[in-house]
Order: sequence, then structure tokens, then C-alpha cells
Amino acid sequence: MADAALDGAQLDGRGAHAAINPVARDSRANRLYASEDRSLTMREAVGLLLRSWPFIRPHRRRVALKFTLALASLVFVLTLPWPLKIIIDNVINARPLSGLPRAILFPLVGEDRTALVAVVAGFLALTAILTGTVGDTPQSLDTDVGFGLDQAGGSNNDANDGWSLWSGLLGLLEVWVTLDLTQRLNQTVRTTVYDRFLRSPLRVYTDQKIGDAIFRVMYDSSTIAEVLYRGLLAPAMSVVMFVLAITVLTAQFSQPLIPVLAAIALPLIALCGALFGRVLRDQVQRTRERGSDALAAFEERIAQVQTIKAFGQEARETVAVDAVSWRSYASMMRLIAVVMVFALVLMPAVGLLVAIGFYRLMSEVIAGRITLGDVVLLATYGMMMGRPMAELGMTWFYLQGPISGLRRIHSVLEALPAPDLDGSGKQLEDAVRLIEVRDLALAYDSADRVLDGVSFSLAAGELAAIAGPSGAGKTTLVHAIPRFIEPLAGMILINGADSRALALEAIRRRVAFVFQNEALFSMSIADNLHYGAPDASDAAMRAAAAMTGAAEFIEQMPDGYLTMLGRRGARLSVGQKQRLAIARALLRDPDVLILDEPMAPLDPSSEAALMLTLRRLAATRIVLIVAHRAQTLAACDRIHFVADGSLVASGTHTELLRNCPAYDAYLAMTGSEMRA
Repeated sequence: MADAALDGAQLDGRGAHAAINPVARDSRANRLYASEDRSLTMREAVGLLLRSWPFIRPHRRRVALKFTLALASLVFVLTLPWPLKIIIDNVINARPLSGLPRAILFPLVGEDRTALVAVVAGFLALTAILTGTVGDTPQSLDTDVGFGLDQAGGSNNDANDGWSLWSGLLGLLEVWVTLDLTQRLNQTVRTTVYDRFLRSPLRVYTDQKIGDAIFRVMYDSSTIAEVLYRGLLAPAMSVVMFVLAITVLTAQFSQPLIPVLAAIALPLIALCGALFGRVLRDQVQRTRERGSDALAAFEERIAQVQTIKAFGQEARETVAVDAVSWRSYASMMRLIAVVMVFALVLMPAVGLLVAIGFYRLMSEVIAGRITLGDVVLLATYGMMMGRPMAELGMTWFYLQGPISGLRRIHSVLEALPAPDLDGSGKQLEDAVRLIEVRDLALAYDSADRVLDGVSFSLAAGELAAIAGPSGAGKTTLVHAIPRFIEPLAGMILINGADSRALALEAIRRRVAFVFQNEALFSMSIADNLHYGAPDASDAAMRAAAAMTGAAEFIEQMPDGYLTMLGRRGARLSVGQKQRLAIARALLRDPDVLILDEPMAPLDPSSEAALMLTLRRLAATRIVLIVAHRAQTLAACDRIHFVADGSLVASGTHTELLRNCPAYDAYLAMTGSEMRA
């Protein structure tokens, strides 16, 4: 992404800015996710919630199980206040049982208070085993690791949320079900977004920070669980809880003011939530962006640590990252401030409702119409009805955080081209023997074409090369063959069929690449060599390594082919990494082998040996080399010379020297002596 200077602030006392790709003040100002630069309307926010249902739908059975367990817990919620009322009124004050307790308990204990105590104690013991709770304030059980003042910390908690109101057997079962459901939901979103990144054209990564992509995959994905719990389960549970509580309460008492006060909490809190919704949504969006900026800053500097050390900029980059990190913290503090203002506005009104209810209950006690045990019961049921109404009213407010994460998820799915997953394209039944490029136009941005009107052909049995000045579009051209980049105009024919009509997997299975800046994985040498051909035998692997000259240095290592490589193959020299990369491509036994500047890190003897290998391979397949060296070009059967955005000429090295002045000038510029 195009990044602006780091806030214009003086970072090291000398007015210097960050050396490496300074993080923009507003990460939304980029071409890839340009839609994120404006505030969402309420209609758009609701639309995001509705469009997220496909992520939840595959897990609807587990959602139903979670809801069933939560409903089962309501039985204990509703009965918890009764033991205390019975002890106060019917045991201590010796009042006779009445109402629901009499209907249920009198047939068991009659007027025997000792038996009544025994029954209540047994009920509390059973409750303790099943729920771990014997009072009226059950404690939640979850996997939160503490609240950190950063978006990533909060997202980690959301991604590992397994909550229940209980800590007994029912609670443990519900936590297990919830954890499993949460992880499955997260994985559904995470793998969908990750797969979209992997399958997107390479041009996407000209605008995509790796750190931002990681943040969207790892942290924004966790919002889907909040959507389910806050947007679906919690409202449904709140309605059920209110209905059950008012049913039980009206069966025992005639106190209509208590449920009325509880019900008033719903529109009151919902109105405040609607007023604060947009402000909160925008601030959460900014907080996620700042968290993404911080992760991108760390990732980029660690990736470029060699450059930082080479220029002695450690202190400067530490200060730069520190500034980005503080901006993330400051954004989180502003978010907390918004929540605190919301609470300050709401608390007086809620407090007034509680005060009215308390005054009414005390007045009833003084008048002798209810007992102290009744006060405990009524106050508890009032809270039982008030809490779900408050939760229901808070639903929109709670969803603002998840909506911001969903927006960043759907931005990826909308901005990046949909992958070809259905396999509807044609398959390649025969080996690739001919590739024809016809009037091809390529660009990373449709407004600025890299190549235009390019036509040439590649045939098996011919060792071909593409040459041209730096920036002429050579790499772009070879990337179009396996459809890493889609053409703006023209076409590429493979065995006579338009490549766009062929399944991506069918094309890429037949093509092997050796890139200009080859990277290896931090696993063993054998695993790296087998990466493109996991089923290849060890004998074939060793033969491929021998063909490229890699076997010699591999066998000198203490663990040989089992030697573990560091990040991006850091334990190897550039030349050794290139040999392994070429061996990896050869092991795949492709129909088409494309090598982008393969000779650059090789010494003359290794280059000569590799050219002999490529010559043998070209006898039965298409081999294409992107090269600058005249020695390499002279050894090829045909050279396609590109310059100034087009194909200038094609022919042998000798023919181009004789008939193409631009090619001769190009070799002169490279200092080549092979121009005759």
C-alpha cells in the first residue's frame, strides 16, 4: 500500500522519519480497501450482519446445542432465589408455605420445618454439583486471558471465548461446546479470507501490507463469534428469560410495577445505544486500523532487519515502531472513553428505575403486604427481568465492534477477485507442447499498462529466453503464463485453448517456476525440495539435487537432506538457495519450466552445468529463461526481446545482433563482450 510519512513528527530528535515504508496516519487511504475510508450507515451495518450468516450456517447444529444448554441453565436461574425466601419466611419466621412453594413442597414435608430444611439443603447440593452455584449471583466461566489495551489482545479473547453462567457439570459441558463452536466459527472465516489472499493475483500485493493481511486473517476474523453470541443467542435468551421470569413472578405475586420497570429498560437503553452506535462503530474501526498498522510496522521491520543493520538504523526504527504502537494504544483509550461516556449517560436513568423499584418494595413491607423474604424474591426477579431487557437494549451497541471487524473481512472478499474454486474450467488432457501469446496486454493497474500487443510462441524442444532492460516487463510477462496476472487484452493459448477457459489448477500443475528472488521455507531441505512434488521418491529428489549441483553442499551438512533451514533459507548462501529452488522445480517434472534470472547468483562453472541440464530438459518440454547475461542468451534457441512496453523482436542471438539494433544496444549497456 502507498504509505504516507509518519505523522510528520520528529522521531529521533533530528526530525528524521522512519526509514522503511513509514506507516500511514490513516491506513484506510489506500487503493485496495478504498471503501473503508468513510463511515458506515446503519443500513450498511445491518447489511454486513446479514451477509455474515453464511459463515454461521454450516455450524447451525452446534448453535442449536449451545442454545439448548443455555436454556437448560435458565431452570436453575429461576429457582435460585427461592431457597433464601423459604429459609427466611418458612424456617426462621415459621410462616406456612404458600403459593408455588406450597404446591411443590407441602406434599413432601408438610409442616415439618426440619424436613423442609433437608429438602432445601438437598436442592442446594444438587445445584452446587450441576452448576457450582448455590447463591443468586452465578459467576461466569470463560477463557479470557485478561484485558489488554490493544485490539489484538481483545480479539484474542474473542477468538477463544467459551462462556457459561455456571462452573459445575453443566457449566463445563457448555464451555466445551462454546469453545468448540467459537473455534469452528473463527476457522471458517479465517480460512476463507486466507484462501482468498492466496488465490488472488500477484498484483494485489502491490497494495497489500503483509501485516495488515495477517491482522485481518487472525484478529478481524474473531468478530464472527461475537455476531452469533451478541446478535443472535443473547437476544433470544433475553426474551426467553424475561417471559419465564414474569410468568413465575405473576404466579406468586401481584406486583405489576416490577416487570414494568424492567421492561422500560429496553427502549431506554436501546435509544442510547442507537445514539452512540455510529460514534462507537467509527472508533472501533480506527482502533482496528491502528492495531493493523502496528502489526504491519513490526512485520516489515523484522523482514528488513538486514537492511536496518546495514545502515545502522536500529534506534531510528525502534522509535518509529514505538510511535505506531502508541497510536494504537491512544486509539484504544479513545474507544474506552466513548464507552465510559455511554455508561455515564445511561447510569442515572437506570439508577432511577432501580430506586423506584426499591422504594415500592420497601413501602409494601412497611404496609405489611409482603415479607422480607418476598423482597429478596421480588428484587431478584426484578434483576432477572431487568438484565435481559438491558441486554436486549444493548444488542446494537454491542454489535458495533463486530461490525467494524466484519467490514474489514468483507472488504477483502469484495476487493480481491473470487478464486476459481469450482473447477469448472477445462482440464489439460495432454502434455503442454505449445504456448501462443497473441496481442497480449498486461498491467498491474489498468491505467498504466506494462506491456501491450505482445505476440510470440513457445514450443517443446526449444530452449527459449526473454531478454530486455530492467523494468521492461519480462517478469510480468512470464507471470501471465500460469495466470498469476490476468491479461487486459489479447490471450494466451495453451495447446490451442484459451488459458482463461482452462482450470487454474490444470495449468499450474503443468508449470514450475524458479523466481528471481527465490525463498525457501523454514523446514528441512528435503521438505523444501518435495514442496511442489510431495509424492516424489527420495531417489528422484537426490537426482534433481545432483542435476543442479545442490547435492554437493547438501551432503556436506551434518544432517544432509534433513538439515533444517532458517527463515527464508537464511542459513544458505544466495547461490545455494538458487540451486535448491531449481532442484525443487525440476523434481516436479513439469511440462513448462520457467526460470526468472536463474544464473545471477551462480558462478560460471555452475551456470554452464545448469545450461546443459536445461538443454536436456528442453528436448521434451518447454523451457523459458528470463536472462540478462549474453552467455545465457547465446546458448538459447530463440530469444524474445522486450523493450518500451512491447515485443521488439524474436530470433536467435546471432539474428538479433544482426537485425535488431535495440538488442545490440542492450547488450552494450550490460557490458557484454559476446556481441559478434
